[in-house]
Amino acid sequence: MSWIRARTDEQKETRINEIVSATARLFEDQKFEEITFAAIAREANFTRSNLYKYFGSKEEIFLEFLIHDMMIWGQDLEESLDFNKEWSIPDFADFWVETMLRHQRMLRLLSILNSFLEKNVTYERLLEFKSSLLQGLGSLNSMLQKVFPSLGEEKVTHFINLQSTMSSGLFQM
Repeated sequence: MSWIRARTDEQKETRINEIVSATARLFEDQKFEEITFAAIAREANFTRSNLYKYFGSKEEIFLEFLIHDMMIWGQDLEESLDFNKEWSIPDFADFWVETMLRHQRMLRLLSILNSFLEKNVTYERLLEFKSSLLQGLGSLNSMLQKVFPSLGEEKVTHFINLQSTMSSGLFQM
């Protein structure tokens, strides 16, 4: 690939998407520990030095990758969720698990979030990730309050915290 510097925000976003896509392809067949920064650069047709212009480590790339997958899962959840339905707890639990299982790559990433992904990243990148995560959780909280208005924000937040801990922990097993 003849390298042309990305100058606009749109071009930079395209490059970031290329890097995330290359990482996703590698993650299909390899464990996180087996994937190197150099392998990601090769897969994306970047040099390592050009890859460093966008990310400081493979963990930073994976955090971006996780946010991307969580957004897709959130969209799937919102599109699949019948807001007019009177949900029983067992029916909602089945729906929730089915939706999560459609996004197993996200579950794989969540299962290594604390042990690998939040390490070897800059404070700024971690802050960006946490801000994006909080924004997504806020949207999820609002969505679930529409389904179960009697629960209120605090109980919905508690549910989200419990389910994310349980699903990422159980998925590893």
